[in-house]
Amino acid sequence: MTTIKAKRIACLNCRNSKVKCVSTTDQLPCERCTKIGLDCQWQLSSKKMGRPTKKTDNYDCFTLFAHGVPLIDGKTVCEDLDLVYYSALTISDNLRGLDPRNRRASMINAADEAIKSQKRDLRTLIGLIYTIHDDYGRNDITLAQDHIQYASRVALELGLNTKTPFLTPGDRLNSIYGRIWWELYILDVFLNLSTSGTVTRQFDSYMTISVDIDDVASDINLQQAYDSRIKAVSILNECTKVNGRLNFERVSALDKILVNLLTVARSNYHSAIDKTIEELNFTSILILLAARIHLHRQAWFSDMTFNFQSCAFNHKMKEMEMLLDDAFVMPASCNLEDSLSGSLTAIHECTEQMLHYIRLDETHQTQQGILIPPHWPFYSCCQLVASYGPILEIALLNAIRAGEQGALQNMTMDPSSVWKTRVALSNVDLTYATLTRYMSVWKVAQIYREEVAVCRKIIDSCETDIFGI
Repeated sequence: MTTIKAKRIACLNCRNSKVKCVSTTDQLPCERCTKIGLDCQWQLSSKKMGRPTKKTDNYDCFTLFAHGVPLIDGKTVCEDLDLVYYSALTISDNLRGLDPRNRRASMINAADEAIKSQKRDLRTLIGLIYTIHDDYGRNDITLAQDHIQYASRVALELGLNTKTPFLTPGDRLNSIYGRIWWELYILDVFLNLSTSGTVTRQFDSYMTISVDIDDVASDINLQQAYDSRIKAVSILNECTKVNGRLNFERVSALDKILVNLLTVARSNYHSAIDKTIEELNFTSILILLAARIHLHRQAWFSDMTFNFQSCAFNHKMKEMEMLLDDAFVMPASCNLEDSLSGSLTAIHECTEQMLHYIRLDETHQTQQGILIPPHWPFYSCCQLVASYGPILEIALLNAIRAGEQGALQNMTMDPSSVWKTRVALSNVDLTYATLTRYMSVWKVAQIYREEVAVCRKIIDSCETDIFGI
């Protein structure tokens, strides 16, 4: 390829002013700039002769998404036209608001080929991880199950959960094999919880994991961010276990652990030195807040159709109303009132904090000029938890006032409860609006938005005569 120096047409000042530019030689300023005292600058253009270069694919939005799941960067995405390449393009096109169907078809074909040919390298696992995020975001549970099942089996066969895995010598990804393992573990937990067990767990809850933090990241700030991320998902898994009636010691211990982890995650979030550290800690904070809401919800409500494990409400309104009226468990304890009040306070605090971070994120994304925030699809799940925090508050408040009666619709609300209910409705409306934005990216957000609408009806039904909105 040859490059031919093009003739200068005008200096930058004259070009911007759209006036004729006259210069006697190439070395001197033009007459106009000399006359009015401007710094005359020229920009040489070039015309390339020969075969045109290939159009560069746009990975910008994938790069933003990858801050939250940092396994590969935009520079190494296109090393091969493989599963990583097509999954990155699919996610990028989706976040840009483009039609990703052609890219997605190529991604799914590449995933099928990887499974059929039994590929066992780390790059294939990375491609599968991003593919599973897209599967879940589209609410394609069947594909998500197939992909997580194969990826998990390969991870165990390679021994990624150990200090001495079977890795390909010379592979640059060997240095982050621990990070790949933990991202698979996180997916395994979240897919199982957010689908009410439809996607089965691939990793035994009691399996031995001995991955050094140095094999997750070499940078200490990234190590701390991943430490919070791993612990957040692990304690979420513990908080969603069914443990029957209220166990004061268990709830108190888990609550203190959650508060400690939240303190660390918040500190790391506010002192983040780059976008990856910030995004990882932002996600961890929301997971921990959601786990704390669920912990206190489960302590007092025995019916597990109303929980974070399903990330959803029961779709039948009558069953939900029966849940609020009849499913309140009153354990035999001398400090019942204090414990109930403590759970109510924790739920209220976590709900307000989740909504605070959601508001901050919405404002930040608007200022950055980003139309569609590039978060992972499980972010929508956390938004749903923020919306049903208020309904838990109302249920517990009424349980305190009504004791074992629990008849919400037959109670007269005092002025304080009226305003608390109005605030609850406003908070639910906020999550409804934000989920509406995410619908254009992740189909699963539409399902959550519909359930948030059900949540509003439940709150509204507590006292329908008081609302003029």
